[in-house]
Amino acid sequence: MSRKKGPALYELINPTGSSHVSTPKQVQTSHEDVDDENLTHNVLTPGRSVRMSIGTFGVIASVVVAMVVIFYTLGFNRGEAVAREDYGARLFQEIDTPSLAMTTETPSVVPAVAPSIAPVVQPPTRVVPDETTLRWGTITDDPRQAGMLYFMLSQTTKDGAGRLAAFCRGRGLETYAISGDNTRLHRVIALPGFSTRSEQGVEDLKRTIQNIGQVWAETEGRGDNLQDAYLSLYQGG
Repeated sequence: MSRKKGPALYELINPTGSSHVSTPKQVQTSHEDVDDENLTHNVLTPGRSVRMSIGTFGVIASVVVAMVVIFYTLGFNRGEAVAREDYGARLFQEIDTPSLAMTTETPSVVPAVAPSIAPVVQPPTRVVPDETTLRWGTITDDPRQAGMLYFMLSQTTKDGAGRLAAFCRGRGLETYAISGDNTRLHRVIALPGFSTRSEQGVEDLKRTIQNIGQVWAETEGRGDNLQDAYLSLYQGG
């Protein structure tokens, strides 16, 4: 029986007819596989390190600093408010303590003192016009003489000076309302005039002015009792 010639079995498996056995091709990994592998390494799992970029670290640091500043400010404001409340409470306590001590203190007995009786000043009566008052000049005249001393009762407005001079004239004191250095102010002077401050009659005229001033203060003077009346030298002009 003849043997059929033909290709061997390994030749049928290898069509090229060569006995070279091809090596397995190297598998090329893609970028997606590499990214997946990096992601698995970045997962927070025990025993694995965490990788962060410089930008991420800077953002986290900024957030931490901001939170520290905010909490510090809130704590400082709260502490300041508590300190003010505590200071106010202690202050009120210090104020209330002396007042309480004063109220609980036993009052001391003060010996009774007999009240002093002030001398009663008789108000001058209104003078009826006579020959003396008829010789007085007009209330707005200026009868002063240079080199003489005259009592200056007040310096006020024109209307106020006229009322005061008329009030004094009604009680027997010869007075005049004359214009002062300032045209808007008028002076009230009393006659007679004196050549010296120690001349006889100065003290009597001063007491008369003070008595009339007390009545003036109680009626129309609004507290001005003419106690500040003084002698003024008229130099003329």
